[in-house]
Amino acid sequence: MASRGGLALCLCLGAPARAEDTPVFVELVLALDASASVDNREFRLQIEGLAAAFTDPDVLKEVEALKPLGAAIAVVQWGGPGDSRVVLPFIPIASARDAKAFGYRVHLINRWIRASSTSIATALDDSRMLMDRNGYDGFRKIIDVSGDGADNGGLDLDAARTRAVNDGITVNGLPIMADDPTLADYYAAHVIAGPTAFIEPARDFDDYVRAIREKLLRELRPVES
Repeated sequence: MASRGGLALCLCLGAPARAEDTPVFVELVLALDASASVDNREFRLQIEGLAAAFTDPDVLKEVEALKPLGAAIAVVQWGGPGDSRVVLPFIPIASARDAKAFGYRVHLINRWIRASSTSIATALDDSRMLMDRNGYDGFRKIIDVSGDGADNGGLDLDAARTRAVNDGITVNGLPIMADDPTLADYYAAHVIAGPTAFIEPARDFDDYVRAIREKLLRELRPVES
């Protein structure tokens, strides 16, 4: 597990897929907002909603449909520049049983950061670098960003999106509109990237449970539709 501020330091940049990388249908980073605008209750709603999604019967069906290659999924907490932390490293998920076990591990996640700023650019760059040398080679590579505010971290978000797309990664967004009813428009214009990218807005943190389920149903499909 990477320490605070150390995620980028422990990853190799720009490395191509290696022959020994394990092929999977879906390589997915779930990036959860841990900035100061997210209080502890709201953070737990993200965790519990994500954990519940991996016990949902429809999500489990999508996981089963990914056989024989399955998926590899990691969870990252993000906030300001240098604040990203890997809370679940990439884990292979090849069956409904694997998905349920992953959901249980998500349930045990604690909050490790409470960043003072919201750097979506950091979430994208650190998630992208995490994929570089993770031992998996996904037919589809996806970063799934959940957040409740616009980027104010001072880094170049558009450049981070471009770097992700250049690495063959799709960036999807789950804007949580508890404090900003226009956040879905912001995510559509400034966060998501790639030809198949989409947003799944949540009205508030209580609606996150529904939104993350719907999002995973689309992201875990064996083929785009």
